[in-house]
Amino acid sequence: MDAAHEAQGAIWQLGQLTPEAFDQHRYDIRRGAAIDAVRATRRAADAVQLEGPTDVAEAAEAYAKAVDRHIAPPIELLMQLSREPLSDEQHARYRSTAAGTSALVESRRQRFVPLARRALDGSMDVVD
Repeated sequence: MDAAHEAQGAIWQLGQLTPEAFDQHRYDIRRGAAIDAVRATRRAADAVQLEGPTDVAEAAEAYAKAVDRHIAPPIELLMQLSREPLSDEQHARYRSTAAGTSALVESRRQRFVPLARRALDGSMDVVD
C-alpha cells in the first residue's frame, strides 16, 4: 500500500509537467522518481507473492501492474511534448487515458485492501 501510494504521488508529480513548457531536466528528475517508485511497488507485490495467500498475492500483482500502467500516459505525452507543441486533441487524449489508468489503479486497490485486511486479521487470530 505504501509503495503504491508513493508511486501514485510520483506519477502525479510527473503529470504536473504536462501543461508546462517541456523542461528536460525536470522531466528526467520526475520520471526517474516515478520509475523508482513503480519499481518499489513491483518489489512490494513480489514480497506479497512470497508471503501472502494466493488471492492476496494475485490482487497485489494486479494492483502493481495497474500502477505500472499508470505511468505510461504522462511519459508518452511528455516525450511528444519534447519534440513539438501538442494540440488540444492530444492533451484531451492524455487526460482521458490518464483518467482511465487512474480508475484502474483505484479499482485494483479496492480489490486488494479487503483481501489483505482479511489475511492480516487471520494471521492475528493465529497469534492470539
